[in-house]
Amino acid sequence: MSFDIFLQKFSAGKPAQVSRDQVLAVLKATKFSGPDDFGFYLVEFPDGGDVEFSAKGLQGVGDFTNCAFHIRGISSYLMRFMLEIAKAGDMVILPAMENFVPILSMSEQRKELPKELAENDPEPILCGSPDELESLLSGGYAGWKRYRDKVLRENRQA
Repeated sequence: MSFDIFLQKFSAGKPAQVSRDQVLAVLKATKFSGPDDFGFYLVEFPDGGDVEFSAKGLQGVGDFTNCAFHIRGISSYLMRFMLEIAKAGDMVILPAMENFVPILSMSEQRKELPKELAENDPEPILCGSPDELESLLSGGYAGWKRYRDKVLRENRQA
C-alpha cells in the first residue's frame, strides 16, 4: 500500500514521449537498484528513506511517456528527486489524492495539458521548489496515512 504520485508528459493535450537520457541522468545521480522485470527501481536517499520509482520503458525500447512514485514516507530528498525527475522529463505531477491539483514543473506545460486538466478546479499550479511540492502533497499524504493506519488496525483486530 502506498501513496501514489504519477508524472506524465503532455503535448497538445495527449501523452508525449519523455527524454529518457535526461531522466536517466537524474536517476543515476542517486543510489538505486533496478529495474526489475516490471520497470520498478528502488531509490535510496541519504536520510535512510526510499521510494519505489516505476518507470517502465525508461531503459530500452518502446514508449516512455510517464512514471510513478509509490511513496510510504515523505522527505526533503524525495521531494527534490521527484521535482528533478519532473523537470528533466518535462512532466506534470498528478497526485492520486482527493481534491488533487495538477502540479506543473514548468510554466509552459499549462498550454499542453488535456482540456480536463487545464480546466481543473482548483486550476493547475506551478511548483517552484521541493518545499512547495511537499506542501502541495502533504494533505494527500496525511489522508493516505490515516487510511493505511485504519486498515492496519482493522486487520490486526480481525
